Amino acid sequence: MPVLELRPTLTEEERLDKRKLIINDVVALSSLLAITSALAVLTYVLFSSYTQHRQTLGQRWLARGDAALAAGRPAQAVEALRAALDFIPDRQTEIKLATALADSGRSAEAIAYFNSLLEAEPGNGLIHLQLARLAAKQNHEQLAIDHYREALDGVWNGDGYQRRLSVRLELSQYLMSHGDPASARSQLLIAEGNAADDPGIKLRIASMMEAAQDPASAYHVYHQLAQQKPARVEALEGAGRTAFALGRYAAARTYLDRAIAQPEFAGQSEDEREAYRAMFTNAQRLLALYPAPELRAMERARRVVNAVGLARARLQGCSENAAQAPANLADLNNRWQQVPAKLTASELARDQDQEQSLMQLVYDTEVQTANICGAPTGDDALLLKLAQSQAEGEQQ
Repeated sequence: MPVLELRPTLTEEERLDKRKLIINDVVALSSLLAITSALAVLTYVLFSSYTQHRQTLGQRWLARGDAALAAGRPAQAVEALRAALDFIPDRQTEIKLATALADSGRSAEAIAYFNSLLEAEPGNGLIHLQLARLAAKQNHEQLAIDHYREALDGVWNGDGYQRRLSVRLELSQYLMSHGDPASARSQLLIAEGNAADDPGIKLRIASMMEAAQDPASAYHVYHQLAQQKPARVEALEGAGRTAFALGRYAAARTYLDRAIAQPEFAGQSEDEREAYRAMFTNAQRLLALYPAPELRAMERARRVVNAVGLARARLQGCSENAAQAPANLADLNNRWQQVPAKLTASELARDQDQEQSLMQLVYDTEVQTANICGAPTGDDALLLKLAQSQAEGEQQ
């Protein structure tokens, strides 16, 4: 049989001592737990307060940096943004700091900073744009163009459409300023195709197209804007101006007439108003001088006879006043000797081929005499304009 071990029986006093010991251990453990919890809470509160304080200070310095940038004080912005980064490391703040360095003339530091940022975000459109501007300042033309193009393909934060359009227009301006209007025209055509239906943006693009020596594309934009109701005076003036440059004098007259009638026209400077009035008058006179194919034969013949008289007188005056004119104008004089001295409209109306050859002689005379004797005035200047724009095939 197994032997049973008998546990000693505790006395009442021993049981009380044991109970006290257990209670004391529980109290000690609870106290330690309470102290630990209190310390943890206190640590959390202190850390949160410290973090919040750093956030507050960082935001305060960032606001100062933003205000300095907006006020055109980049040197102050540099110091403020550096302080902000000490409290709140942030990529956008770093970009602002690099921008402030660039604006304050510290180009080398800015380039190094932006290139460092670019390693982490190679597709950041804003960083590429800033590097393009810095390269442009340092006359690194190809590098600037490359960064502009990277900016167009880059990532933008929430406003990609507007920023890319702005970059494309900036690139176009840069290309024009560096003697590459052809590339600028390509960029402007893309910008016009992508631009929203915003008259202000469209007017800016059309104006830049004119500067890029593309009046035809500019006219297309102005023409569309001029169809809107109410039409803006800038669109009407632009349409008239580019139509005149393209030799579309009927369209120029129509648009300029509408522009002059706009109430906003009166708010422009006197020089601007006078220039558009003169262009309108010239368009009218050009249409009166030009023997358009759609005119009746007699009216067309009268205009040819008038042009012949003007050109003949211009040649005679140039030959008399220019020392070297007789030799340089010998061929023209020979051609003019074949023209009857008393040309009549009734005779000319029966010979359309002669009309064309006479007008070609008129145009050749105005061009060559302008080269030898200087720019003409009056109707001769308008005939020269017709010659230069090859008006025979371009009139509307």
